[in-house]
Amino acid sequence: MRLLASLATAFALLTGFAATASAQPGWASNEPIVEASLVSDMAVVAPGDTFYLGFLQVMPEGWHTYWRNPGDNGLPPEVRWEVPAGVVMGAFEWPAPIELPLADTILDYGYHDEVVLPLPVQLDADFAASELVIIGHASWLVCEIICVPEEGRLTLTLPVAEQSERDETGYWYIQAALDSVPEPVAGLDARVGFGEAAVVIELQGGDFSAAAPDWHDLTFFPYDGALIEHAAEQRAERGDGLARLILTRGYRADPQLETARGGVLRYTLGSGADAREQAVEIWAEPDPDMVLPASAGAPRNVAAPAVAPGLIGLLLLAFAGGLILNLMPCVFPILSIKVLQFVEGAHDDPLRVQRHALFFLAGVILSFVALAAVLVGLREFGLPVGWGFQLQVPVVVAGLTLLLFAIGLNLLGVFEIGTSLQGVGSGLSQQPGARGAFFTGVLAVIVAAPCVGPLAAGALGLALTQPAIIVLLVAAAMGAGLAAPFVLVSFIPALQGFMPKPGRWMEQFKQFLAFPMFASVLWLSWVLVIQSGPSGLLLLGIGLLALSLAVWARKQKHLAWTVIAIISLLTGLGATLAIARLPAATSAPSLSGGEEAWSRERVAELRADGRPIFIDVTAAWCVTCQVNKLGALSDPAVAEAFERYGVVEMRADWTNRNDEIAALIAEHGQAGVPLYLVYPANGGPARVLPSVLTRDIVINALAEAAG
Repeated sequence: MRLLASLATAFALLTGFAATASAQPGWASNEPIVEASLVSDMAVVAPGDTFYLGFLQVMPEGWHTYWRNPGDNGLPPEVRWEVPAGVVMGAFEWPAPIELPLADTILDYGYHDEVVLPLPVQLDADFAASELVIIGHASWLVCEIICVPEEGRLTLTLPVAEQSERDETGYWYIQAALDSVPEPVAGLDARVGFGEAAVVIELQGGDFSAAAPDWHDLTFFPYDGALIEHAAEQRAERGDGLARLILTRGYRADPQLETARGGVLRYTLGSGADAREQAVEIWAEPDPDMVLPASAGAPRNVAAPAVAPGLIGLLLLAFAGGLILNLMPCVFPILSIKVLQFVEGAHDDPLRVQRHALFFLAGVILSFVALAAVLVGLREFGLPVGWGFQLQVPVVVAGLTLLLFAIGLNLLGVFEIGTSLQGVGSGLSQQPGARGAFFTGVLAVIVAAPCVGPLAAGALGLALTQPAIIVLLVAAAMGAGLAAPFVLVSFIPALQGFMPKPGRWMEQFKQFLAFPMFASVLWLSWVLVIQSGPSGLLLLGIGLLALSLAVWARKQKHLAWTVIAIISLLTGLGATLAIARLPAATSAPSLSGGEEAWSRERVAELRADGRPIFIDVTAAWCVTCQVNKLGALSDPAVAEAFERYGVVEMRADWTNRNDEIAALIAEHGQAGVPLYLVYPANGGPARVLPSVLTRDIVINALAEAAG
């Protein structure tokens, strides 16, 4: 999980989602959300002193930061200290956290409003400087509905003298924080045991002895984030002079019992006006001989951590979704090239054909898994993203446009890579053959990523609510489905007999395939105009011109033309990267007919009035969305049905990054667009329509919504 979070950090920095300045704000604001600073309990320090420093975070209402174990999502604050020699910085002492529920299955731990994380600082007795300068390079994640990674350079300068002096304000902050740090309690013993699906902690002595006051509302916050399922119910049972806490075992929990399991135990003593809340630190010693209660095998309200039939069903759904991707319009140009490659090699050595098919399969699966890994990494930060998120980055759209343009030129014979059609996919390797098959698989995924067809949308949406390993397995299954037809034909000789013989027609068909590539270039150029405006189109045009000049100059014999080709490529690269610095376009594609722009407030208003609503969650870079728009949604009979049934048509455009729309997609169990929602007039829940629409599907849904 931490590796995936690191991937997300790298991706965020490359695409501008993270902030880039000292004392930086998050990507969505001009000012930092968290007011971060350093406080000290001393105004003047003396050599040999040990004093306390505090990392103070002040948050706006509704926002929160995280504890040392953030729970299901989030990241704890981190500070890299820069101090002179003779200064030893201790570790943070963490105040007791609160629970931060985000959904029925997601629970985080952290702080809201204000928190101070104290830590001890020790000066050597021979520290000779006249002042102490402490610099902290801090990073933290702050969340509301969305999450924003922030960082800052924090500085505190303290005079050094023979006699130390207290800072009253800082002392108050530090002492309040230290009073909130849970401490172990003498006489309280804790043991831990593992059941089939549970972790059981037994508590004896202290406030849990037979003579102790009545306790209730017992909650455990583990230091180990993998130990339990945080959002699951925690059940407390009473025994003779003991308390037993039954927790749902985490799917990543290590059942080895060599080490104690630590955490914070929160509970309430007494009731009414006499009630007081306690928070103590416990270390539960392992007890392999613990007799577990029967209830430890089946905690309520929580599914077992490993449900094999559910996982298998999800993988089969993803495989079928990948299989259907072969029929989606956005993948047609690349798969046509693969078909042509297959025809070219179908009558070669069978082992060679099978080897190329496996390399194509590897390219597809690894690319799907890589995309999913970045997506999960962003999810670890709490960022609301979905499948196809990369095409919300204009420079990625521009790069894909240049790539498809180069492939089109290659198909027309303007330049050649290698000696056969396998070269189309082997530009990165400069070789035909197996590497070409691998990179053709990579290219197929790049083009297929924005297409979320039938079954794939549901599989991805469900997977994104699961642990990271499940997301990666689902992505791999989808890749296997996309590549399956080619692998199947390669390993079944009887099917190869249906393939046409190679001939002159292949060269003509190869050249014809350039035009779907150029059509894709036009489409992506339109997407870029929507994202970055006319300036983005101008820079893309410079990139296309520079690429064309480089291709032509490279074919010339003189060294000077080679230099010109290199300069042209660098110019094109510079123009493409410059697109990343352009501001986002302020307008989405114009609304058509009676469409309204989607907003939660407007939906609530219409539902209160008893109006049926159709919401088209779309994006310019989603080919399936555009096919549906030009097909079923433009049918005159559908337009007449909207008017007849009084259905309000709304559009939620996700072409550019929009966290509200990303949240809307996730709320309905989907991973990307297209998403079509129909809210009935009677106030019932929304109905999710299939990704590929027909006239009858839409008309029937509108009629049902109108009642």
